[in-house]
Amino acid sequence: MTSSSTKFSTNQGSNNSNPKQKDNCLRIIPLGGLGEIGKNTCVFEYGDDIMIVDAGLAFPTDGMHGVNVVMPDTTYLKQNQKKIRGMVVTHGHEDHIGGISHHLKNFNIPIIYGPPLAMAMLKGKMEESGVSDRSTIQVMGPRDTVKVGQHFSVEFIRNTHSISDSFSFAITTPVGVVFFTGDF
Repeated sequence: MTSSSTKFSTNQGSNNSNPKQKDNCLRIIPLGGLGEIGKNTCVFEYGDDIMIVDAGLAFPTDGMHGVNVVMPDTTYLKQNQKKIRGMVVTHGHEDHIGGISHHLKNFNIPIIYGPPLAMAMLKGKMEESGVSDRSTIQVMGPRDTVKVGQHFSVEFIRNTHSISDSFSFAITTPVGVVFFTGDF
């Protein structure tokens, strides 16, 4: 799967070719869930910080015989795993949390922040997969704010969805605020 990414720079309009300034941009990289149902996984990157938003899976179509689940391509995360500072979770549906245990087998996610129901569901999945010692789970409530790495501050904003404890995020970055709706 080929992912597109969006870049927002702090030095727009500058003609300076300083390579250091090229790092001063926000990258938003959807690994899945954009234009499709399932595999909701989005990467926010600024400088040496990566924050993951959700890590879901999809279920196979009728023509995918022998396939149990469909995961997004996480090659980019594996290649940049030293930059991963944490993950934030919008809600507990499988297409948003179903891939987390799989990811924890392949790379480190030091801390995962999310709503009470999603974190309880995730804790069970992590124990079942034998990866409960690979990350710390932190429960968040409405209007709670958490700092992820040096460059991201995430405010949890309650929204209405078909599952309890669903949130949107106001993600403050060095180039501005990104409102990430998740599902609602």
